[in-house]
Formats: sequence, C-alpha cells, structure tokens
Amino acid sequence: MSQASDFRAFLTEKVNLNQSRLNLLSQRVTAIENFLTNDEVFGEYVTEVIPQGSFAHGTIIKPVGNKEFDADVLVLMDAVDGWGPGDYVQKLYEAFGRSATYRLMRSRKKRCVTIDYAGDFHVDVVPSVTRYDTTYVTNRNTDRFEPAAPDQFTEWLEEKNRITNGNLVKVVRLLKYLRDHKTRYVIPSVTLTAALAHHVSENTSTINPDAYKNVANTLRTLSDELASQIAGYPYDAPYVGDPGTGRNLTDRWQSQNYRNFRARFTSYAEKIGEACDEPDYSRAVEIWRELFGSDFGTLIESGSITAGAFTRSHVPASERFLDRDFDIPEAINPAYHFKTVGYVVPKKGFRNAPLPRRGDRVGKHRSLKFKIEGSNIPEPYDVYWKIRNYGEEAERANSLRGEIHKDSGTRSWTESTSYTGRHYVEAMIVKNGTCVAKSRQDVIVD
Repeated sequence: MSQASDFRAFLTEKVNLNQSRLNLLSQRVTAIENFLTNDEVFGEYVTEVIPQGSFAHGTIIKPVGNKEFDADVLVLMDAVDGWGPGDYVQKLYEAFGRSATYRLMRSRKKRCVTIDYAGDFHVDVVPSVTRYDTTYVTNRNTDRFEPAAPDQFTEWLEEKNRITNGNLVKVVRLLKYLRDHKTRYVIPSVTLTAALAHHVSENTSTINPDAYKNVANTLRTLSDELASQIAGYPYDAPYVGDPGTGRNLTDRWQSQNYRNFRARFTSYAEKIGEACDEPDYSRAVEIWRELFGSDFGTLIESGSITAGAFTRSHVPASERFLDRDFDIPEAINPAYHFKTVGYVVPKKGFRNAPLPRRGDRVGKHRSLKFKIEGSNIPEPYDVYWKIRNYGEEAERANSLRGEIHKDSGTRSWTESTSYTGRHYVEAMIVKNGTCVAKSRQDVIVD
C-alpha cells in the first residue's frame, strides 16, 4: 500500500533538485553559451549549447550528504578545418582561459572541460561536432572522434516517460536516491536510466492498466522487470543498449560491481513489492522507510516548484475546456494514437531541433512550432490546440493562459517562449463531434 501524497512529498522535499538550484544552473549554462558564442575562436563555429544526460532527462537529484551535483551540456558546433579530434577539448580549455571569470574554474577531462562552481555543482562542457551527418564527441587522449547520439537517447527516454504518464523519470530519481542513500552498490546513472527505460512498454500497460498508474506502481513494475532480467545473468551484466549508438552501457561496469548490484537490487525489488502488497498503511510505510529512510511518510509537500512538478497554481479564468466551453464531449479511443511534437526554430538557420531531443528544454525568447505526427486516426477530423503556462513569472504577468484554438487546417501551431517554468501545448483531435485522442508536449523554459 502507498499514498500518492507520500511519494509526492518525498520527491519534492528529499529527492528532486531544488528549483532555485535548477534556475541557477540554467543561468550558468546561458552565461557559458553567451561567452562561447562571443569568443574570438569559438564564436563563428558554435551553434548552440544544450543540456544532455541527466540535465536533459530531468533526472538530476539533490546531492546526498556533502556531494555536489553535476550537469552535462553539449556545445553543438561545426567542424573546424585543421583541427584534429584531440584539439577541440584543448581549444575549449584555452577559450575558458581567456576569461577572467572561468580561468580558475576550469579543468580538462578526456571529452570535456569542467567548470566548477565550488561547493554546489560543476558543469561538464562537451564539444559535439557533426561530420558527414554523424554526431561525434571528441577524445583528446585518443585523438579520435567518437560517435554519439545523446539527443536520440533523450528523445527515446521522453517517449518512454510519456508511456508511463511521467512516472519513469520520477522512478529513476527515486532509484538514484536509493543508490546514493544506501551506498551499497555502484551503477552509472546513464546505465540505470537506460536499464529501467528498456523495460517500459505499451504492451505492459495494455496487459496491466495499473502498471504505470502512479509512482509506486511504476516503481514496482520496472524494479520487478529489471530484477527478473538480471536474475538470468549471475556473473556479467546483460546488454543495455544506448538507443542512439547501440553501445553497451554496461561496458565500463566492473563484474564485481555488477554482481554486488545484482544482489542488492534484487533484495530492494522484493521490498518494493512487499510494500506495495502490504494492506496495512502503517506497516507499508515502515517498509518504505527501510528503503528510503525515516523521512518517508513524515513529510508534507511544500508549495515550492520542484524539478518534477508543475506549479500548483489555481485554474486561471482564461482556461478553457472542450466539454464545458465548446460542448464537445470526451471519449478517448485507445485504438487511436498520435504525438504532438514541438520543434525549436534554431538561432542560426540550421535544422529544426525537436523538443524531445532536448529533454523538452528551451530558453526564453525562442520560437517553437508544434506538429501532429504518427497519427493513425482516419480523416476527416478537426484539431484543437490548448496552450497552458505555469510558474511564478507567467502568474505575475497574468499569462497562465489555457485558451483553446481550432486548427486552421495546417495541423500545426506556433508559439514563442516568454516565461520560465513548465508549460505545455496539447493537441486534441475531434471526430464526429467527440474528442477521441489527445497528446501533450511539455515545454520546460529555463
């Protein structure tokens, strides 16, 4: 047994990174982008600086104990004539050395330059070069271009998260917290994230409609699936593929670390199942505390904006609903599917960038275009678009919106970003006077 409020409060107060720290991180990344695009060497080659890894995935958690948190960003740039693979990180290091701000904050690694904001977090800045339609990161130690597809990983994870009604990302955060809280095993965050996401399936939700019903159910479903998989691999880790490159994400995991993880995680999965099955609420909370610590079930969710929650604003007077305001009833047909996908209009005239490949993140004052993709719904039908803002800035500006617009026939909608916060654009398909399908694209403005 579990109560959704306990998981919401635990995520908000113990697990999710504070919104104030996320805002500061976004400000630092914007400052890095502004510096690089104006640098005497990098300026003409840099297209954009975007989040990658846990920053893009929305899975950064509060540091446990005295640890810092870290974030990765990609410097999207053109290949530079005369530079070998080993030059990009070195030249980036030299660029930061030209700055009075960054000179004493920088250090070099194989594939990135780290900017250390002492005592709180550091940012790994990774050059990313496109050559012959393939994306690479660069390794200064081996002097090689290494194929990479972080945007494809992010887009894949976003789709898996949609299938779980947004619960996958919360489960990843919880299990990262469990790893750091217990300190009983080692697993890279990207490996854990991919291993869980590979077990998300629309077939599962069809067979068991409650599989992803809430955080606890999703935690149990995915923990059981992963524990069942590793049970068949007693010595070496199973293949966990990067959805973009196909690289095995367990390739740097030592066998001893894997075997320790296998034993510990299997026992934790059993505890999760035990807590979900326990009919007595008080006893269930005791089991959850054995996993997550004594604070579980004692916390009250604050009103602060967190990494994983929309602002709990009141419904604005401007918000509209199909049934109430347009006399269009809703009867969702599970056989109908489509996706609303947002695209960021790039600054320098390059190709449009899908929001899901950026973890749905975008800066202020950017143009967005939303499209309907992958529809299996037979024509004719009408499309209605709903735009809803959240967050303190939008609320102060009296721009929470929520209006609904009927599509003119283009099957697209254009917007621009003005307010920091988590927002969404939703397409609703109306056939024979009834709303039969809906799809929402989240928009996280940093």
